[in-house]
Amino acid sequence: VRGWNMLSRTFVCIGFVAQLFASINAFAPGALTVLRAERAVPRAFLSLKMQSNEAPSILSRRNLMKGLAVAPLAVLSQSVAAEEKKKKEKVVTLENGLAYVDKSKRDGMLAGLEQGVGKGDFVIVNYVAYLKDGTIFDNTKKRGKPVAFQVGKTQVIPGLEQGLVGMKAGEERQLFVPAKLGYGSRGVCLEGKGCLVPPDTDLVYEVTLVRVAPAPI
Repeated sequence: VRGWNMLSRTFVCIGFVAQLFASINAFAPGALTVLRAERAVPRAFLSLKMQSNEAPSILSRRNLMKGLAVAPLAVLSQSVAAEEKKKKEKVVTLENGLAYVDKSKRDGMLAGLEQGVGKGDFVIVNYVAYLKDGTIFDNTKKRGKPVAFQVGKTQVIPGLEQGLVGMKAGEERQLFVPAKLGYGSRGVCLEGKGCLVPPDTDLVYEVTLVRVAPAPI
């Protein structure tokens, strides 16, 4: 009898608690969900805090080690690239004062077999011509019309045709033309409109040799 009384009391308590939760849920359906969420927050927050405390230190150490390892290699590669660029862009100065830098040269067996531009050859070139202060006064690329002429026939300024000697089709060269090999003391002036090229002005040409053909025999 005594055990039966204890068991019946237990069932009554369980029933009371169940009825209490049912009542809470009926009057405030989201209350139980909020309570469960509030209980879960501390654990999630603690886990997040532990990760935030540990990850940066690990990442920062890794990044530091990588940076220390990569930095010398980066500096070395930059210095090597700079030296190679200097070698490729060596300034060649001729006796008449004309100077040039090869910006792009063709390599390989076929390029070695080809003859460079020589006197009497017919050439087609694209160029951008500008004053030393950077002012562009002629641009065949913008016009979309390359210039064709025969080397040595004074069809263009001496500095331009002499600067092409030795070039092969597809190569690029920067020419530094002194005034005496350019437009000299006359310059390029238009009456009432000023001068495109002032008298006694040195010039710079960025030249691309499009095509070259030998003079007919």
